[in-house]
Amino acid sequence: MKSTIKRMKYFNYLSLLFLFPICLLAQSEQPIDVKEAYKYVGETKIVCGRIVSTKYLKRASGGPIFLNFGRDYPNQQMTGLIWFGRFAEYFSYKPEKFLKRKSVCVKGYISEYEGKTQMEIRTEKQIKLKE
Repeated sequence: MKSTIKRMKYFNYLSLLFLFPICLLAQSEQPIDVKEAYKYVGETKIVCGRIVSTKYLKRASGGPIFLNFGRDYPNQQMTGLIWFGRFAEYFSYKPEKFLKRKSVCVKGYISEYEGKTQMEIRTEKQIKLKE
């Protein structure tokens, strides 16, 4: 009887060991709204919202493309930053044109630059169009 209880405890601990990481993974995959992104600076999240405007600084170093979520610059709720000069080969479209006024979800590391929330996007695989 004692050995059966011991085995059951062992099985429970073992199952927790395998299930706990799955629960954590599931929680991190829950999308958040773009207006909540600032709460998750320093974390990797899926952020969903509408890109209201874009700006491509073709002649600037690195060729940055800015995707302004939620509101237009300078009041955007979050900026998606694509260093297009460096990562152009990872896009099959021109992000500044294709993504403008689209509702999307983007997955990446949320950071802050000069008090504004941003996410660096390196490949179109990080971006999913919302229906």
